Amino acid sequence: MTKIYKLFLGLLLCGALFACTGFGFAQNQQLATNLTADQPANNGAAAKTAAQPANNDAKAATQPANNDAAAKTDDSQKARTEAILGSAMETNKEIENPATMLWLLQTTMDNTLENVGFKKGYYNHSHLQFEPLLPNELNKHWTIGFRPVLDFYNSQPYPDASLAKPTFAPNGVPTGITMPVKRMTSFGDMTFGVGVNPNPEWVHNWLLCQGVTFIFPTATHNVLGQNNWQAGPLEAIGHKGKHDLGYVLQQTWWKIGGDGQRTRQTWVRYTYFYNWASGWSLGTQSDMFVNWQANRDQRLYFPVGLQVGKLVHAGPLPVKVDMQAQYYAVRPSYFHNTMVTPIGVISGVPTTPLSPKWNFQLQFTPIIPTIQEIIHHQIPVDPTRKKKA
Repeated sequence: MTKIYKLFLGLLLCGALFACTGFGFAQNQQLATNLTADQPANNGAAAKTAAQPANNDAKAATQPANNDAAAKTDDSQKARTEAILGSAMETNKEIENPATMLWLLQTTMDNTLENVGFKKGYYNHSHLQFEPLLPNELNKHWTIGFRPVLDFYNSQPYPDASLAKPTFAPNGVPTGITMPVKRMTSFGDMTFGVGVNPNPEWVHNWLLCQGVTFIFPTATHNVLGQNNWQAGPLEAIGHKGKHDLGYVLQQTWWKIGGDGQRTRQTWVRYTYFYNWASGWSLGTQSDMFVNWQANRDQRLYFPVGLQVGKLVHAGPLPVKVDMQAQYYAVRPSYFHNTMVTPIGVISGVPTTPLSPKWNFQLQFTPIIPTIQEIIHHQIPVDPTRKKKA
């Protein structure tokens, strides 16, 4: 019954997210249509307007001055969007920017070589993440961004503790525990971050973000989640240069409810990219993880990697494709009793964590029109796409 409840909760959250996004698009497309419909339909209508009494000019002259200010704001937003989307290098930097004004639909596939312990060796773990970034302007100085992360485990290996058996030396002395390795395919916990950042007019080339982050217990099995409601702070700081962009983004979660064991964990993404005008980029985007509940020498997961990317087109929309190879230079090795890992909980027996060694990552990041761009009829155009003569 608990599994059905968690699956229903996960599907409900996913459905609500897509429903809200779709509703927002529909409403703003209708608004854009209404704005277009309000314009003169033909030259005859324009001539009729010109024939109105002269007092119409007087009324127009008395319109509030804030109309001009709004027009200037719209023009500045349009100019900024055109400047970003008119250059492959600027588009790449915005895709890499956690405080971007673009809507990004990022999908990441990780294939990780993990040591499952108990002398079973390394197994491949396949993991799919869908993490859209949906920013919206609060006003001319501030932007709020929403980033849900939906996890789907295509193939997750795990040692089945329910089938653990002791092992013995030839003289009958116990030497350890062995257990079979099984695989699972299902949804994991859902992460949801909300951050507020100042617009470039205030901070120029600096990237600043402050917010809150949550973990919802949507996993259908303890192996794939932690069975806890969790919350904590979210912060990001970075800098954007002419060709390069770098930042550090951290999220920390504490248990605030649920039936799982006590959790306190920190996730840190450190990123640096160098971009070329041709649309190519080279750098790294790695996720460090710290489990504060583990033994002191078993807390840290620290990968180093090299990522190469290219801005291409899919129809009228630009899409960034990235490939990365990572090596976990620091990873847990061994400790006893209960443990919490990034992918779940195993308890009750001496065990080795699911310790990752190598990770091979493929990432797709399409850009879709934001609410503001739909209203102003600004559809992203891929700058790498060749124009027809």
